[in-house]
Amino acid sequence: MTSPSDAVHARRPAWAGSGSIGLYDARYLFERIHAAGVETIVELGTAAGVSTAILCEALAAAHDAGAVGPEYRVVSYDRRATAYMDPSRPTGDAIHEMLEPQLVERIELRWPANAVTVREEHGADEIGFLFIDASHRHPWPALDLLATLDALRSGAEVVFHDISLPEISEAGIGWGPKYVFEGLDVEKQVDAGGSPPNIGSVFVPEDKRPLREQLVALVEAHEWEIEVPDEYSAPLLGR
Repeated sequence: MTSPSDAVHARRPAWAGSGSIGLYDARYLFERIHAAGVETIVELGTAAGVSTAILCEALAAAHDAGAVGPEYRVVSYDRRATAYMDPSRPTGDAIHEMLEPQLVERIELRWPANAVTVREEHGADEIGFLFIDASHRHPWPALDLLATLDALRSGAEVVFHDISLPEISEAGIGWGPKYVFEGLDVEKQVDAGGSPPNIGSVFVPEDKRPLREQLVALVEAHEWEIEVPDEYSAPLLGR
């Protein structure tokens, strides 16, 4: 059975490579965005912009169905000014190949930026839907959620991509999303279409303090796959 997401996913450019989200991932995002009913989607990890385009198309479909209002937008953040898979192209360049111009205007690209930038640009308890698809190497996914937690409202949905990456990648790296998704004791939902499912949601509880404590514990429970500057990690970890 096809989904409205299939058409926009099929328009992803070849230069974006194989690292962009898959067909089932796109279908999951369409489904969750329609259910969330929020006008602003925040993305952390733009890269080529394939997922950014899919998020925007999903919002447009949700608006057409009456699920979200007319001021819908996607705000996408990335640490790089150029796409990592093709440095000759600016970050997010695929949106121009995948979307009509009126939808491209609904997207705000922010780079160079990181999760702390998200917190700084959004008020407390403001964000209702966050898609995290930045660095997958532990501890970055946990730190990304820690850094944005104050800006997330209670009940907000946070979607993580590549939650099964170590199982499906021969490289055997990028355990961060899996550690976070499997390690958190919060309400969750997972894509039922993938085998194994590679995208899933966690929901921010009313009291964020236990979630914050769990994230700090997760950061320290596993060997780090990549070095993170102390000036970034220490404030998030309360050191």
